[in-house]
Amino acid sequence: MEYTDEQLIERYQNGDQSALVTLTTRYFDTIYRYTYRFARDRAATEDIVQDTFIKVWKSIARFDKSMKVKPWLYRIAHNTAIDYLRKKKMISFSSMEGEQFEETIADEAVGTMEQAIAAEERAVLTQKIESLPTHYKEVLLLRAEESLTFEEISIALSKPLNTIKSLYRRALLLLQK
Repeated sequence: MEYTDEQLIERYQNGDQSALVTLTTRYFDTIYRYTYRFARDRAATEDIVQDTFIKVWKSIARFDKSMKVKPWLYRIAHNTAIDYLRKKKMISFSSMEGEQFEETIADEAVGTMEQAIAAEERAVLTQKIESLPTHYKEVLLLRAEESLTFEEISIALSKPLNTIKSLYRRALLLLQK
């Protein structure tokens, strides 16, 4: 039987230690991918992810059951990444750069020419996204790559829902230009 995120937290709060392992396993890859966008370094990302799940473990007993788990996890990951990078002074948030993981994966179903064109288009789009101010980029990436709803993004970034919608629209308009 597969438990919902909320059920896993409740099971952990009731003493089932394996529930936290299941929750961590369920979200490890997405939290890793999200925090890698900040750090652009494998070792730093691993540290951020580890710190994120330590914070989850420390605060899970106080989890507010009226909240959704996914935005709660992204909020912790977001704050942990920001704190870690500020402490390490690794990057300037106005100029995040680096190779996209997706660009390193070859699509065997696509011919060589089509693959080259698609890779070039992805590179251009990635470059345009990376050139956006951080507050636009965060909303765009959480929506497009992590499939969070506007409400979940609002919770994760601690910003009003209408602000998130405006930031998303503005990000799209900036990409169109």
